[in-house]
Amino acid sequence: MLSLGNLTHRHCQGFTRREFLRVGGTLLGGLSLDHLLRAEEQTVVTNGPPTAHAPAQSLILIYLAGGPSQHETFDPKPTAPLRVRGPWGAISTRLPGVAFGEMLPELAALNDRFSLLRALHHTHSLHNPWPMLTGTLPHRISLAATIHALRPADSPHVPGHVNLGPRLSVGAGALGAAHEPLEIPDPARAAQSLAEFLPLADVSPDRLTDRRKLLEQIDTLRRSVDQQAPLARHDKSRQRALSILTSTAVRHAFDLAFEPVTRRDRFGHNSFGQSCLLARRLIEAGTRLVQVNWSNREDGFAVGWDVHGDDQTALVRMEQQLCPRFDQGLSALLTDLEEQGLLASTLVVVTGEFGRTPHISRLGGRDHWPYCFSALLAGGGIAPGRVVGASDKHGGYPADRPATPTDFTATVCDRLGVNPNQDDRLRPLLFEGRPIEELWS
Repeated sequence: MLSLGNLTHRHCQGFTRREFLRVGGTLLGGLSLDHLLRAEEQTVVTNGPPTAHAPAQSLILIYLAGGPSQHETFDPKPTAPLRVRGPWGAISTRLPGVAFGEMLPELAALNDRFSLLRALHHTHSLHNPWPMLTGTLPHRISLAATIHALRPADSPHVPGHVNLGPRLSVGAGALGAAHEPLEIPDPARAAQSLAEFLPLADVSPDRLTDRRKLLEQIDTLRRSVDQQAPLARHDKSRQRALSILTSTAVRHAFDLAFEPVTRRDRFGHNSFGQSCLLARRLIEAGTRLVQVNWSNREDGFAVGWDVHGDDQTALVRMEQQLCPRFDQGLSALLTDLEEQGLLASTLVVVTGEFGRTPHISRLGGRDHWPYCFSALLAGGGIAPGRVVGASDKHGGYPADRPATPTDFTATVCDRLGVNPNQDDRLRPLLFEGRPIEELWS
């Protein structure tokens, strides 16, 4: 007997009809695989091919839940009063006149390979991802789902849209289940999480009597049942599900054990670092969209980048956990993508829901501040080494080239060659936004 998650079947004798029907019901991160694929079969792409000016083929979207402080990361104010600048200094970067917070030395040494927005702003001060991950508050369709709908994945053997880390409160919405991501809460256990639809690690694809033979058996079974059109589409989805089940590429992409120890060390042995490594592996395997969500609890620390100070460790977390892990993981990702020849075709975007107050609170932290904050963009059609926009002398409000979440979302869509305004379900999302062309023109 050979186990495929909860499914057992006879290795040589073929499938029974009951066993065949159970293959398609195998769970994929909370969504049944056959449901996901059948929904995808029914998707209609409403726009044409990517525009010629948008070289990005893939997207890695890193969401720093809680809201990272612009002062301690990409927009320090070293000459401001202590209560504004905070207890840490600023360091020089590869770009003359551009400084980063001193806790990001590795990114400071790489900042001629990415660009920054320093004057993003909106007015929503509650913790939610809607402004930055949808472009607008009322419409709960995520940016990744939008792109997945307008540019479906190419590979039939790997999921096209993967979410690493905790689930957020935005998804595919009106676009339907076909564009919800495969969810992997823990990158270190990604291969185990996929055990319900992957072959056992010690079973080679050859021991499955070859995928073609299995599919031939399924074809024979399918011909023995009613050939109504809906059932035919259903069976086509199941056939693709089996293709994923037996794909070596899937097992390799999700299993970090295939990476050299030195490379895993390079990314950092924490959830964010290993998520960045897994994101690169998935892009390399053919996944088009990977979202990394940093909002988890690690090592007893509070959740994410929400550094109010009421936990009495806010600034300590900035120094001991948040900035060092972010600096190591993101710099490793950008370097690794470049070394693998993937950065030019992969857009990497880093943002939180907002920034932090331009002063240290009486509790020793910084509070919510949506009125001015930073974001990072690299690869995929973004000119490196640019800083677009500026904050005022205290980092509290835009002083030059302000940009909204709608502009930000329009920029990402533009670089990936999609136009949401061509789909009635998406048009309210971006029609007022304008791509931030200073990032490439």
